[in-house]
Amino acid sequence: MSFASPVLLLVYRRPALTARVLRVLRDVKPAVLLIAADAPGREQDRAACAQTRQLVLETVDWPCHVETRFADRHLGCKTAVSSAIDWAFSLHDRLIVVEDDCVPAASFFRFCDELLARYAEDPRVLQISGSNLTGWRQRPESYHFSRFGPIWGWASWRRAWANYDVAMASWPEVRNSTLLSQLCPEPFEAAWRREIFDEVYHGRIDTWDYQWAYAKMIAGGINIIPATHLVANIGFGAGATHTWAEDDPRGRLPTCDLGFPLVHPQTIATVPEADREYLRKVVGLPAEPWSVPGAKHLLKSWARRIRRQAP
Repeated sequence: MSFASPVLLLVYRRPALTARVLRVLRDVKPAVLLIAADAPGREQDRAACAQTRQLVLETVDWPCHVETRFADRHLGCKTAVSSAIDWAFSLHDRLIVVEDDCVPAASFFRFCDELLARYAEDPRVLQISGSNLTGWRQRPESYHFSRFGPIWGWASWRRAWANYDVAMASWPEVRNSTLLSQLCPEPFEAAWRREIFDEVYHGRIDTWDYQWAYAKMIAGGINIIPATHLVANIGFGAGATHTWAEDDPRGRLPTCDLGFPLVHPQTIATVPEADREYLRKVVGLPAEPWSVPGAKHLLKSWARRIRRQAP
């Protein structure tokens, strides 16, 4: 397999999981590999962080241009990941991004590489996802467009990342306008988004990804979802930053390589049916929320329960 797009690998303190991702990278042999790692936040993490960094550097034994960004102080998930992506996009105009607990199928890289080239100049398309968390597909097409873009293995362009603001400075104005409801056509979605974005804006969730979801939504951008699930998240359970539940069904989804050549959709437009499926199956929103007795009072508890679902 040969592809031109640089790969950004985000690692931290889980060498065993990182080794599984590295086995895939060793098979597909990216020509450019960027590696970013946060510094340990606790003394007991120091050895694991050092082992992970050493493992990555020792594993890259194919012809490859390697660039590293190893933090010398602990930044935390929000700052470590967002600043690493800032750094990577300052060097390259397109990227494939993989975290240390996301194991891609081999065809994920070719899928991203071809679509990064195809939609490089299309301002409507802001992200290519590797996950299909619902199993929804439109045959014979190889992918569809969605308002939602999981980030467990993804790709994008510098022009798209330019919309990103980790502080979400525009949120107070958007929150109190009608724009949010206009951008969230499904029942209950705007209310869920409002709860989540409030939590992120006020720093009650240490993350970077909901800010990315917000940036894409405000920009009116759309995401590409593959017809098959291309990236397995193996990080559920102990040691995870957010995905603690070991029995989460998203951690047991099998991957399946895509066939080539890709079959492209005839139009560049989101599919409401697929987006509804995402909201119900992945986010967990009920189909008819306001028909549930006392549903308004359940809003906050629902939002807390589902706030760490894929954005």
